[in-house]
Amino acid sequence: MFTPPPSPLPFKSSELLKLEMTNDTPTHANPSAFPTCSYHSKQKYTLTLRWTIILVPITLIAIGVSTRLFIHPMAFDAFSPTPTYGWKSWTKSLTDWSLHEKHKPIENLLQLAVVSDTSTSPFIKRSTLPATPTPTPTVPVNPTLPTPFPQPYDTTLSSHFSTTSCYNFFLNMTQTDALRSCRPFSLLLTHSQAFIQEQDDINATNTDIWGTCNTNISSNQCDLNMAWFASSLRSSCDTDLSEQNAMAVSALTGLQAFDLMRQAACSVDPVANAYCYIEAVASSDPSSYYFYQLPLGLAVPQITSGACNSCTRSLMTMYSTALSSTNATSLAGLQATYGDAATKLNNVCGSPYAQSSTVASSSAPPGVELTSVGGTWAVLLAVGLLSTSISS
Repeated sequence: MFTPPPSPLPFKSSELLKLEMTNDTPTHANPSAFPTCSYHSKQKYTLTLRWTIILVPITLIAIGVSTRLFIHPMAFDAFSPTPTYGWKSWTKSLTDWSLHEKHKPIENLLQLAVVSDTSTSPFIKRSTLPATPTPTPTVPVNPTLPTPFPQPYDTTLSSHFSTTSCYNFFLNMTQTDALRSCRPFSLLLTHSQAFIQEQDDINATNTDIWGTCNTNISSNQCDLNMAWFASSLRSSCDTDLSEQNAMAVSALTGLQAFDLMRQAACSVDPVANAYCYIEAVASSDPSSYYFYQLPLGLAVPQITSGACNSCTRSLMTMYSTALSSTNATSLAGLQATYGDAATKLNNVCGSPYAQSSTVASSSAPPGVELTSVGGTWAVLLAVGLLSTSISS
């Protein structure tokens, strides 16, 4: 009889094979002598992670430095150490591989504590300073003024106010002829986008300064107008001032420094027959320019010998005289900045360069501790504003 061959062994699954291999392992074997695949993976992952933590920051820093020093694709700007991109601009920049010129050195920028967005700060960043001195134009004679003339708060007012009354005050003030016709340099310097942009054109800026010095109404009437606005601001923005709202505080400081800063802007260098402010703007060294911001509470940073000129000396004398006058209590911004500025100027230019006598400093931020306007004075201001509106 035919005997069939033995049946084939059943197929062993991978799980069964692993089980048999495990059972075949000697019981006396040291488990640590058989490292698993999982252990190798974890070790490799840890090593990779360590190198990533070290190399990624170094790479980003190198890219950031290269964006400042060399010509590079514009897409690299997205990785700059000081990015200025929003999300949409950042993603868009990644697709732009066209080349552009290397970045200008940071030293050529006027280092103000300011930003271009007035919704979060009242200050506007000034444009890049010229790499070489620009020829300074002389004081113009009856120039044609731009139409419209640059005005403060020419961008959309933000709603970052604590009270509606303060917001409404700013809306009304910026639209009234009593403010606009006086062309206040103290507010144009930090609150006018048009005025800041025109500083790229020294001749246009020269015309603007002439316009601030030669208004259709008298300087005395403008003084009354600004004092009235300052008084109204203190009333309408009382809560915002107490909470140190930047827009309210800086506006009050600028309104109270109107007369002093108008004198500063209109000061003329008799030798060159040019506005001292225009000479500061035209210079490639911003040292002199810094001193025009002192009444606004903006401190002078480190300066060079470029500030050692007759215009700066005259400006500091003007400030010192103002701080010795009866109006000194309303110049909180200048009180807070003059002493340090005089010390720095004397250290660079020589001890007798600026009056360094002790100046009463205000512990409160500029524009908070201010003198009040009495009832009779307020009536006179109101009459002055009314006569201005009728004459215009």
